[in-house]
Amino acid sequence: MKRDVVVLLTRAPYGQVHIPEGLRAARGVAAGFDMHDVTVIFTQDGVYGARDAVDRDALNMAGHVADLAEQDGQMVADGAAMAERDVDEAEIADDVMVWSDDRVTARIRDADRTLDF
Repeated sequence: MKRDVVVLLTRAPYGQVHIPEGLRAARGVAAGFDMHDVTVIFTQDGVYGARDAVDRDALNMAGHVADLAEQDGQMVADGAAMAERDVDEAEIADDVMVWSDDRVTARIRDADRTLDF
């Protein structure tokens, strides 16, 4: 049964494995037997991982992001978390959409499952 799954990336990208592991999980969920619809949300300190300046290769993110894109997964940065951390929308990578707090909240609320990293 196909489900809507949200993967929340909440931790800063450097010095921890949460962002690449969260992306790996998202990729796996999207590519699984049921081909679930997956939205990855960079929120809290995770918004730093959505920046264009992040070295995706060094963080082992590039392959996971490419695989997620092949499965029509989407990546989103939480605009409210960005504002709290003075991260400008211009700093966000081109393959990451910026959503308002209301839209992020609605997506999480409407998801069948959420995973938190």
